[in-house]
Amino acid sequence: MLFRSSVNQPEERPRAVSDILESGVRLAAGRALVLLRITASLILPSGVLLGAVIVWLAMSSGSKHLAFGILVPVTVLYVLALVVAGAACLKVVAEARTDAEPNAWAAIAFALRRLVPVLCLTLLLLVGAAPAIAVLVLPIAVALGRYAALLSVFGFLSLWFSGIFVVAMPAMLLEEKGVVESLRRSAGLVRGRFWRALGTFLFGGIIALFAGVIVAIVVSVFRFGDGGNAVLIVSLAGVGLGLLFVAPIFVSFLVVLFDDLRARERDLSAMRAG
Repeated sequence: MLFRSSVNQPEERPRAVSDILESGVRLAAGRALVLLRITASLILPSGVLLGAVIVWLAMSSGSKHLAFGILVPVTVLYVLALVVAGAACLKVVAEARTDAEPNAWAAIAFALRRLVPVLCLTLLLLVGAAPAIAVLVLPIAVALGRYAALLSVFGFLSLWFSGIFVVAMPAMLLEEKGVVESLRRSAGLVRGRFWRALGTFLFGGIIALFAGVIVAIVVSVFRFGDGGNAVLIVSLAGVGLGLLFVAPIFVSFLVVLFDDLRARERDLSAMRAG
């Protein structure tokens, strides 16, 4: 007979989408300080730098080539900070699920060691999800006119892609798999549970983005001055601070979903063995 500790092991009963989202929010809230320490350390400095460059470009009338040469590397640095922060937050949330005491700097170091495969997988997932995001932005679909139907087809395929590979990143980081193995692992876990996985991806993404938007709106209240540059600065500050909350919340949903899918896989294997 197998015995499990209810104190040290996460609950492994099957979960509905609403239960996964609720557990994810609780996880993110319980480790909020550690998670914000990660995002503030990585995203905030690079975001300030990117915002300063954007403001400078808006006020400057210099060469476009010079502007492009400055903006591109700063943007790349910011994207790298976002990716590393997301991976580090995922590690922290996973440790919180096992009642371990997470450490922000250890999680960042872990993410940096896995940076190359994480970047490759992130790029694949973003490319796969891009058509679905475009379909959700209705003005783009309308503007395409006769190509809107084609975009819709790619959008539905993109939603399928996003649902199938929704837990590829947790599989890579928590089971230390490569890019291809992570995709296969996610597809295997999601098989037969696609709609629940897709629902978690969609509603979890909406909740995470909504949290970021709320922060941005709150920051916009403190706008000073009526000039265009003042509005730009406050808008950039709001978006930057809002992004500090998006990754921790979203990866919390992914970790809970990943644990639940693995629990179901173990239960099915036990039933077959019995």
